[in-house]
Amino acid sequence: MKLKKVIALTLTAAVSLSVLAGCGNGEQPSSGNGSSSNKEDSKGNAGTDGMLDSVSFPLAETMTFTAVSGMNGDYTMTDNIAMQKALKDANIQIDFTNVLHADLGEKLSTMINGNNYPDIFYKSCVDADKYGIQGIMIPLEDLIRKYAPNLTALLDERDGWQYITASDGHIYSLPQVDLPGVNRPAYWINKRWMDNLGLKEPTSFEELYEVLKAFKEQDANGNGDPDDEIPLFCNSWLNPFFLLQYADFPNTGKDGIIGGELRYVPATEEYKEFLAYATKLYQEGLMYKNSFTVSHDEQAPMGQSGDVLGSFFDAGAFLTVGRDHDEDYIALTPWADCLDLSAGISGGTLTISDKCEHPEVVVAWADQFYTEDGGKLAWMGVEGETYQYNDEGQWEWILDKGHGEDITTVRASSALQGGGQGHPSVQPRAWMEGMSASVDPDEVYLNLQRLKLIEHGQVPWPRLTYTEEQQKELGTIGADINPYVDEYMAKVVTGEYNLEETWDEYINTLKGMGLDRLEELYKGAYDAAMAR
Repeated sequence: MKLKKVIALTLTAAVSLSVLAGCGNGEQPSSGNGSSSNKEDSKGNAGTDGMLDSVSFPLAETMTFTAVSGMNGDYTMTDNIAMQKALKDANIQIDFTNVLHADLGEKLSTMINGNNYPDIFYKSCVDADKYGIQGIMIPLEDLIRKYAPNLTALLDERDGWQYITASDGHIYSLPQVDLPGVNRPAYWINKRWMDNLGLKEPTSFEELYEVLKAFKEQDANGNGDPDDEIPLFCNSWLNPFFLLQYADFPNTGKDGIIGGELRYVPATEEYKEFLAYATKLYQEGLMYKNSFTVSHDEQAPMGQSGDVLGSFFDAGAFLTVGRDHDEDYIALTPWADCLDLSAGISGGTLTISDKCEHPEVVVAWADQFYTEDGGKLAWMGVEGETYQYNDEGQWEWILDKGHGEDITTVRASSALQGGGQGHPSVQPRAWMEGMSASVDPDEVYLNLQRLKLIEHGQVPWPRLTYTEEQQKELGTIGADINPYVDEYMAKVVTGEYNLEETWDEYINTLKGMGLDRLEELYKGAYDAAMAR
């Protein structure tokens, strides 16, 4: 298939974190919270608004704050040694209410509706923008500029302010700042099978078709059975739609820049052409026959049942085929520099309520995590306790020393990352560049594959913001349109619908569901973002 070339806006994602090296001067601003009545800093200076003009860590007097936090699996922030060190070094105490990830929504709703919420929401997945506009969360942009020099420099260098700014122009939460990353699960293809058959890595949809066809017809796994290979495995979540990340226009799947405009991709001629391609794969037996009905939970058991998968989508190959076979697979190199990347900056990790008396102390304390050393504390824990450097200068996890017998446990119990919630920090360079393969070879291999994808990607557009009313409207329209799009794809690809005979009716149905208004909202937000 030859997808039509379109004009795309390219936004270069700055990945250098060199600004961090000059930020750790040993004397960071600090801030404090409501439990303390002390309005002065360590030098005795207080601002006219009751906030501290300047402050050094550790604080001269302990300040205590209250917080609700999502847990890292079964592990709390209260018992987390990285958190304990960060608080002790600053002479701050935080009384955490620790909540399981699955219970966060109900817990936060009860707290806020009952006016019984804490000073800080940490790793809580709270809708900071929503509650900020309502006045429950306080604006942080001025506090960041004044009390968080590390984060300020990082956001300036990465043009990151836009990604944490709400529709009313304020910032209500601190971000997690990662390297730019791939927005969607990668497409993993069996390199060993390609080597077995003397095939090169495909560089187009047409070449991918030929590779998948060879997988099916030429006994790619070499076991003598030509019929046990599954060239392309999809499931009800990771369906063929994810192949669109290899199209030659930037897109996030449903949204894309086509003809210089932000469009709803499933209503375009480019998508129609893609559907014809996916249908060809399915009808010729190159796609798993149950791709639209099998659940994602069934993918790993299938992948680990034997040497049967030629390609699939997942965040990491080892999640599907296991750690003993993940290096048989490579993340397929993008064919154009259009792979959709996130800017690596996501808000909602730490937000401060209107009950906090010293929000500037909280912001300044959190600023330590936006340096290389602070990032290591957040991502890797405490050096000498949870990780150490070997003779080659690479770091490795410390196992069986009181913080867990395996990597998963050490990370969950003793680092700030994890649990399914973002955390306020910068991803340290060491995470991607200095990890030892001797302890976690699968993570090191995955990082190398991720870096390859990042080299061929772009952040396709600035952050798009919508008013609360527009968000509700988008949600209402999307609740109708998106399931219908998925249903239509499944019926076309499996042969229940004929693409040419049903396409016009499909588009008319989308219009009846609000397609024109959906694209109007997209275009308005895109044009406004480009004009900023």
